[in-house]
Amino acid sequence: MNSNYWMVDDSTIRLDRPLLTDPKPVQTTKVDGRTLRSERTRERIVGAALDLIREGEAQPRTAVIADRAGVSVRSIFQHFADTEALFIAVADRVVRDVLKLARAIPESASLDDRVGALLEQRAEICETLMPLLRSAAIHQSASTSLAERARAGRMYARFRSEQVLRPELDRLPPQVRQETLDALTAAMDWETWANLRLQYGLEPRGAASVMRRMLVSILGHALAEAGTARAAE
Repeated sequence: MNSNYWMVDDSTIRLDRPLLTDPKPVQTTKVDGRTLRSERTRERIVGAALDLIREGEAQPRTAVIADRAGVSVRSIFQHFADTEALFIAVADRVVRDVLKLARAIPESASLDDRVGALLEQRAEICETLMPLLRSAAIHQSASTSLAERARAGRMYARFRSEQVLRPELDRLPPQVRQETLDALTAAMDWETWANLRLQYGLEPRGAASVMRRMLVSILGHALAEAGTARAAE
């Protein structure tokens, strides 16, 4: 998948906009009762699977999902070709939830304010994603589509960092700029957040503080390095 897009359902969303937002709503058309009931059942199944994953079941069985959704196992496979298709639908639901957390950050704001706003949004997104990481790790290994979605999510995080910190990044030589953006992306990765929260036992505020320290240190070091290089020329 092209890294300039983030897939959601059967459509793609461009990543080169000032702010990534939900896809444009499709023009509404009259839907018959049977189709509406089918869509509602499908959404119940997806919601049930997502709730179970958030509750700690990394790979919930279809029977448990069916019971939670109030449908039969047969009904699940009437709406989804297989379990991979179901978990892709779950991933797309999560993407839509994450998209709602993205808010514009004015380029005219101070660096401190931009960093604070970026990290506030990143913390919200990582907290939303954290319960799903274990499930995603299991399913990605067997699903190219899920792996592509995970990669696109990381490219989105990279895009947002580059967008918000562009004034500072543009002061760096090309190679340093690239490496600095790579470092920032790794520092703010959702797995980094999960390690801070789960392995180090930090509360969200503490994890955000550590992430901020990494971001400021990486960017400050790169700017200082670039300034030293210019002074030596």
